[in-house]
Amino acid sequence: MLFQTLDYLVFLPLCLLAYWLAPRALRLWVLGLSSVAFYATWSLAYLPVLLGVTALSWLGGLWLARRRDDAPARKDLPARAVVLGVLLLPLLVFKYWGWIAWNAEWAGQALGLPLSLPRVDLPLPVGISFFTFQALAYVIDTARPRDRGGLPADPDPLRYLTFLTWFPQLVAGPILRRKDLLPQLVDLPLLRQGMVGRGLWRISKGMAKKILVADIVRVGMVDPVFSDPGRFTGPELMVALYAYSLQIYYDFSAYTDIALGTAMLFGMELPENFRRPYQATCVAGFWRRWHITLSNWVRDYVYYPMGGSKVQGGAQWKVYRNIMLTLLIIGVWHGASWNFVVYGLLHGLGVAWCRWRRKVTGRKPDDPLPTAWAYAWRWALTFHFVVLARILFRAEDLPGSWQMFTGLFDPTFLMPRFSLLAWAVLVVGYAAHFTPIRWAEAAERWFQGRGPLVWAAAAAAVAAGCMTLGGGEQLAFVYYQF
Repeated sequence: MLFQTLDYLVFLPLCLLAYWLAPRALRLWVLGLSSVAFYATWSLAYLPVLLGVTALSWLGGLWLARRRDDAPARKDLPARAVVLGVLLLPLLVFKYWGWIAWNAEWAGQALGLPLSLPRVDLPLPVGISFFTFQALAYVIDTARPRDRGGLPADPDPLRYLTFLTWFPQLVAGPILRRKDLLPQLVDLPLLRQGMVGRGLWRISKGMAKKILVADIVRVGMVDPVFSDPGRFTGPELMVALYAYSLQIYYDFSAYTDIALGTAMLFGMELPENFRRPYQATCVAGFWRRWHITLSNWVRDYVYYPMGGSKVQGGAQWKVYRNIMLTLLIIGVWHGASWNFVVYGLLHGLGVAWCRWRRKVTGRKPDDPLPTAWAYAWRWALTFHFVVLARILFRAEDLPGSWQMFTGLFDPTFLMPRFSLLAWAVLVVGYAAHFTPIRWAEAAERWFQGRGPLVWAAAAAAVAAGCMTLGGGEQLAFVYYQF
């Protein structure tokens, strides 16, 4: 069930009606059952994967918390490793095993040791990376010693099921931690003033971003070029890269907008996942603005446990090692291919460079810059680093990435052959991204302060625009594949 379809526009009001009409004692059941039904619409066959990860992480959290409380001085690393390993197994099997097996066979052949490993030739369960990382975070937080912030396991299986499977964020985030949602599922807060207006604003904005920006540049610029880059000139390839960077941002942030807006209609708040990422002036700053919940996840569960930046004297190399490994994990989280390995390493080098410059200048990633020129050249370098690295994100493999990259140097001059609509959307999309954030906040406050008639009129205008200018195809959100 895609957010931007009629199915969802029927499903959501029915869920809201059932939730707010149900007695308070039954509202958690409404949330849990509707979330399971939502995932089942994708594939009933993969529902056991989601429910299995839910059951294993809940039971594993109970078991580890009990062991910790029975023997507080025990480190219990083997037990934690077993639970976390079992939770990672479905992700490893469905997403990474084919790639690992292919590389093992290639290495064996190179060494004269032929291998033939079995494959799991099945589609990837939608959202598996998101709900697996959410389950891992819950278990890690629950198993920690009490003096290091360890929390009690949630004793209610229905509440935990709802926490892990809640449909607004289930298949493409944001990646939630227990502090983000579990306390709200305990209290089941009522609607606060302005939440309906804010929620409808975010949903309408998300629908417009997806259908009127992301899908139009995808169909009009991105897909034709990446399907056969050899047919296009260097300038056309560069425009397609700008278009893809815009597409993936508007596509992913649109999902987040709809997820956060939907949550608000249930009286709940979810964490933001984006903060104008293409305004960053260094690569480290970009990762503070892009997919924030994933960046925070790897920071807290990978970077900090490895030591982070807390090293002494001559061991500064360990900081750069930690940065590289952290960004490598971010890269591979997105997909099982050498493209994503190289993507993660490139961004690791970018963040390491930012770290080195910060040590020299004492300036933090988001500190204000002294002059407009200082901002302009730093922004231009960061933005184009991100845009060029997107080749690895979108191309099928490393040879395809290299073909795309070398094609940028084609000296043939030809006006890019794209439709006027695609050009207009590209320009307007970037212009909106670079407007002051206070403008967007003022527009949201204005909309929030109006009444149901204005809300309904705005939603109808967005729907009419989507029907008129949209491509008519129901294109899935890009991050569903992760």
